Amino acid sequence: MTVQHLSPKPMEFQDMMALSLDVSFFTSEFRLCDVIAEYLADIVAQSHEDPARYANFSSQLINEIVEVAFSSARAMSKVDFKLVKNGLCIRFSVGFLYEKDSSMPWATLCEPAAASPRHPVHDLIALAQAIEVDIHAEADADDRVLLVADFHAREAVH
Repeated sequence: MTVQHLSPKPMEFQDMMALSLDVSFFTSEFRLCDVIAEYLADIVAQSHEDPARYANFSSQLINEIVEVAFSSARAMSKVDFKLVKNGLCIRFSVGFLYEKDSSMPWATLCEPAAASPRHPVHDLIALAQAIEVDIHAEADADDRVLLVADFHAREAVH
């Protein structure tokens, strides 16, 4: 883990943490999802007035993101986690290869239709909105998805 001081340029991200896990190992030890989420949430919450409180909220969202990533990733691949920060937010990203025939519509993850209760990421989007975390997904031609969540420097829970 690498921790650096805030950049004088607020839009410039600096590395905080990177982790890569094998999907097959993770699926055999799925309880690690909670451990990873708690660890990452503790890091995300460090800059808030009430870190323990914010860690609880952010842990739930991070846990949902981690579960979506591992349940959607190709069996013989890796899931990459990264935390970076700037003066405005801490960005949590999860990258993975997905199956082409996956029913998950990555390109429309954060569109209003995706918020339908029948959509597989409904809880993820609802939770992100409740704690005012910006979330989006990017998919490329190589069947790789990057889920990105921006946790803002000031918390606001509704």
